[in-house]
Amino acid sequence: MQIQKEDTDKKRKDGMIEAWFVIEAMGMTREVVESSLNNHYSNLESENGIYVYEKHFSEIKAVDVEGKEAYSQLVDVKLFAKDLITLMSVVLLYGPSAVEVLGPKKKEIEMGEIQNICNAVAGLLHQFASAGAGGIVIAPDKKRRAE
Repeated sequence: MQIQKEDTDKKRKDGMIEAWFVIEAMGMTREVVESSLNNHYSNLESENGIYVYEKHFSEIKAVDVEGKEAYSQLVDVKLFAKDLITLMSVVLLYGPSAVEVLGPKKKEIEMGEIQNICNAVAGLLHQFASAGAGGIVIAPDKKRRAE
């Protein structure tokens, strides 16, 4: 949802997570790039729990991709997310090229929200694996652990 710049102070006081995204679209024609990025942005803006207060679309530029001409455009977005699971979900769904969390400096989260985030990431990995795009390789003779 698009909000007025004046509403940003209230969102900050409410402890919402403020972030900056850069999202890129690339395609073989200017028209495809422009319409795709506009649709992608519109979908992001309509997500429940997401409040966009600033956006800027760059000019569409011709780029070279392996010797072929293609086109690229960026949208720079500042937004608030109602909670961490909402922020993580839009990062996974909209694939920004860059994310910067602007605030708050500290955030207390419930164990259930951590569990939901872990399940969302695990579910995405399983979707990649079932689509043939990779997955987790399990090697019974090697131990792995997070350090």
